Amino acid sequence: MKKAPVSGFLKRLPAWSASLALFGALMFPAAVSAEQATKEQQYKEVYQLIHQMHINGSSVKASENSSIEELIGSLNDPYTDYFDEKEWNSFNSSIQLNYPGIGMRLGHDEGGYIAVQIFEGSPAEKAGMKRGDYIVAVADKPTADMTLNDVTELVRGPKGTEVSITVRRGGEELNLKPKRGQIHLPVVDGGMMEGQIGYLNIDSFSEDADELFALMLSDLKYRKIKGLVVDLRDNPGGYLETAKHIAEQFIPEGVLIHTRDRDDIDEPLEILNGKTVEFPVVILVNENSASASEVLTAAMQDYHKATAVGTKTYGKGSVQGLYPLESGGVLKLTIQEYLSPKKRPVNHVGLTPDVNTEGYVPQLLIGLHTAGLKELRLEVFRHTYKVNGLEFFDVGLPRLKLDDKDYLPARVLAAFAGKPLEWNDTAAGVDIGAGAERILFDANSGFRIVEGTGFIELAKFKEKFPGIEWMSDAEKTVLTTKGNGV
Repeated sequence: MKKAPVSGFLKRLPAWSASLALFGALMFPAAVSAEQATKEQQYKEVYQLIHQMHINGSSVKASENSSIEELIGSLNDPYTDYFDEKEWNSFNSSIQLNYPGIGMRLGHDEGGYIAVQIFEGSPAEKAGMKRGDYIVAVADKPTADMTLNDVTELVRGPKGTEVSITVRRGGEELNLKPKRGQIHLPVVDGGMMEGQIGYLNIDSFSEDADELFALMLSDLKYRKIKGLVVDLRDNPGGYLETAKHIAEQFIPEGVLIHTRDRDDIDEPLEILNGKTVEFPVVILVNENSASASEVLTAAMQDYHKATAVGTKTYGKGSVQGLYPLESGGVLKLTIQEYLSPKKRPVNHVGLTPDVNTEGYVPQLLIGLHTAGLKELRLEVFRHTYKVNGLEFFDVGLPRLKLDDKDYLPARVLAAFAGKPLEWNDTAAGVDIGAGAERILFDANSGFRIVEGTGFIELAKFKEKFPGIEWMSDAEKTVLTTKGNGV
């Protein structure tokens, strides 16, 4: 599912007013709130900041009858915004991955919405919810015709309040009433895969993501990893300082980014006293990897510290500052644009990966091959999948059975074998591999298109790639490969 980057990346700056010099975590002064200030005061303060600090704000004119929204709109800058206290709390929660809810991850299949993960210690677990429960109704409203956002909005609500959830478990319906709590999703997670390859996923460059990343990387190093995959897919950004500290785990010294302010002055942000690693590093990116994700990826590419795998990134090459206002609220203001260490542009163009691969699971598999993993094991369940023992909940991976024959998506099989895939118009099939090693799969060799997705029969695939073993039953499909014997 595509997600538009919402946070960009943020630069913590000295407060605009001396009375707010303790910038801290952008707490709102008790004596000054947006409701207590006049609109005129707010407008004047916002105008002054835009006129003096915004990268293109010097020509902005104040208008006696315009609102803050109209003033900001005149900039044609989607990343400059004003937040009142409630809006700021919501925005900050999106970066820190905090929300009031019950702590479960939902999927969807022909049976409806299903709990694919129940977070340990969460209100959902305490109320008796189990993985595999189908969500029949929320607050007595049937979920059958709802969107995922509809269900999510009903489940979430004020901390400490109950929500009625009807679940179907087997042939029985149960009514459970979890009490909503403050859920903090892990901004960094992952672990060690079989084969001594580490995997670390960064969902957001939150204030503490760098500390969590450093701790998990240290543990992986202690366990003697032979390679590392850092997953930045669908990461919309966060704090620049966080990205810098993560880059310091791999880059000893040098420019992290070149910045251009309103006066066209380059103020490089530099890394000093960083570290280095002796194992290969792969960064996974896609079209929703933005801002701070692009800062880290560009630097790792420019210093040859990592190989980027995936698709072209979002292309957000601007820096926002956060300014708490004396008149109440916070102004998020674009103050700089940035270039990579080698002065590659990012804004509106994105970054091109070193290895272009489409599809969530294929990107991961190609990333693991690139990181040096020799023996792969893929287990495909109904709603989740495991790669070398590590379980993933992000997307479903379809399994297909036609005429008592087992199929998996062609892109997944190609990536599992570590081979490129191209559509063959003439044969109405796919070519897997390159050059003289290219193998055609068409209607005569197990290729099928079902609902827009290309599938290959596993038995036919093994004929061409005898080093791959497979088995399939009602519970799961398993692929394994040994060494380079594909």
